[in-house]
Amino acid sequence: MEKTEKAVSNPEKGSECSDSDRDVTTTVTALQIEDAEGSREEWGSWLDFILSCIGFAVGLGNVWRFPYLCYENGGGAFLIPYIIMLMCCGVPLFFMELSFGQFASQGALSVWNISPLFTGVGIGMMIVSSLVAIYYNVIIAWTVYYAYKSLTFPTLEWIACDNEWNTEYCFDDFLNTTRSMGRSEGQVRATEEFWTRKVHDLSESIGDFGGMNWHLLGCLAACWLVVGLCISKGVKSSGKVVYFTAVFPYVVLIILFFRGVTLPGAGKGLTFYIVPKFQDLLAVKPWRDAATQIFYSLGISFGCLITFGSYNKFHNNCYRDALIVALTNCGTSIFAGFVIFSTLGFMAESSGQEVKDVVASGPGLAFIVYPEALARMPGSQFWSFLFFFMLFTLGLDCEFANLETVITAIVDSLPPHKRKWKPLITLAICIIGFLAGIIMVTKSGLYIVILMDWYSAGFSLMAIAATYTIVISWIYGLNTFSNDIEAMIGFMPGFYWKSSWAIVTPIYLLLILIGSFVFYTPAYYGDYVFPPAAEAAGWIMSISSCVVIPGYMLYAVAFTSKEGSLVQRIRFLVKPTKEWGPRLDEYRKEAGYPDLTLIDDPMTNRHHEMHHLTAYGQDVNDDLPPPYPISNM
Repeated sequence: MEKTEKAVSNPEKGSECSDSDRDVTTTVTALQIEDAEGSREEWGSWLDFILSCIGFAVGLGNVWRFPYLCYENGGGAFLIPYIIMLMCCGVPLFFMELSFGQFASQGALSVWNISPLFTGVGIGMMIVSSLVAIYYNVIIAWTVYYAYKSLTFPTLEWIACDNEWNTEYCFDDFLNTTRSMGRSEGQVRATEEFWTRKVHDLSESIGDFGGMNWHLLGCLAACWLVVGLCISKGVKSSGKVVYFTAVFPYVVLIILFFRGVTLPGAGKGLTFYIVPKFQDLLAVKPWRDAATQIFYSLGISFGCLITFGSYNKFHNNCYRDALIVALTNCGTSIFAGFVIFSTLGFMAESSGQEVKDVVASGPGLAFIVYPEALARMPGSQFWSFLFFFMLFTLGLDCEFANLETVITAIVDSLPPHKRKWKPLITLAICIIGFLAGIIMVTKSGLYIVILMDWYSAGFSLMAIAATYTIVISWIYGLNTFSNDIEAMIGFMPGFYWKSSWAIVTPIYLLLILIGSFVFYTPAYYGDYVFPPAAEAAGWIMSISSCVVIPGYMLYAVAFTSKEGSLVQRIRFLVKPTKEWGPRLDEYRKEAGYPDLTLIDDPMTNRHHEMHHLTAYGQDVNDDLPPPYPISNM
């Protein structure tokens, strides 16, 4: 029975239609030329790959984004939906994307030879990665500025109230760790004033640009220069950089952890973090934010995992890698929470406030709480520089992945003889990213970053994931995809994986999406609520990566398949192209796919037609031998 299923599913991987009918596929000739001129890039070693994945998954999302979402959603209450989301969606989708890219050795765009009608999913991934790459480098620029300011002597600038940017409301208790100097109504911590008045010189609203923050502009230019140089040679160069950038942050976090838990009042913050308020789980926001954070921190739906997987060797154990990276990522997020909430407890103790009221929630939380902890360590300048250099390296890992996704998708879509232009494409993308980020280093730039963080990759990530999960599980076929994985790693995914991909994950994502619309919350920062025009701009960003999915469907049906009825065109476009499958012929044979060199053979095409008709229940008389290896049937 199993052999019969294989015999029927294999022809589905081909197509009975001629190459002239489909402009959206990668041609056989192109693939042959690629192998003749030079094989596709691969990771230098397994360690390069696993550290790159950890560096990408364990990034700013863990140290910067997870704590402030946890803070916003009641501390411990957020951990419950976070862990549930990890098991129901995070781990299954991580494994699916990684194995998807590894099997085809293609980027996020060309991998959609699996079902060309849904190529818009790959385009949507590119849009999400591009938007996030633009504002993530602005955040990296903040870390560069803080690292620079860490070198001020004899004291750090953000711990005093006698600077030119401080107001009469500045609250400075750095030399007193008791409640005797509790602050009065209306006072603001020195670290918070440094963040809002010195770093950003924050204007009153998002529409009040107020001029350029030149210090941040210089940092932004430096960041794009470093990123461009690091990725200019492709994954072989960025793969070596992560030997340092992926390991170094753990050293710093461990040091900060032991410092944080020894501060007075740390227990108050850890209690807020660990003990859940179960009534908070009745709201949709913690569940939606947990879903978004899992997607952010694991890199799901960005296309990065598909891209990273595509550079793997065909028989790499992506099952093992998915578990290692996903669980490492989750553990790092929770560990970073201990670091930041122990410090929040100290801040609450010293100011006489509740933990939830210590600072304004939002992306700036890490840039207010961490500096306060660092200022209380002996040799604070050294540790402060080390910490912000760590944030810089974390940001670089994320930036490498997002940009490599966009660059790989573009380069994989080019004819092989034009792929030598990759360095020029990299340069062009870096220049465009820098120009797009300039508006985010104006005096209203912080608002724009918050708006992009709120909208650019929230709803759209889940919509993209729900789409490709349904396509792979229900259109391409769960059994066929499982067979593909077995060809790579030697065993088929178990019940947990199959049930998650086919049922649990899509349903969970659809429920979160519906709940997000029904219980929609506008973007805000502290007491500032974004105006309707900003909300509209945010929604345009959000739907831009989703609308391309149905948009490309209409384009594909109207222009790329010009023969047959509407239903026939759709049926044709949802099936894999003849080129779908492993990139190299030796692996195609193992997986039961025809050699690329045989695809243009009329006899082989005739077999594709006959087996396709048979699969749909039509009687075809032919005594020719099947075009696929008997051993794979």
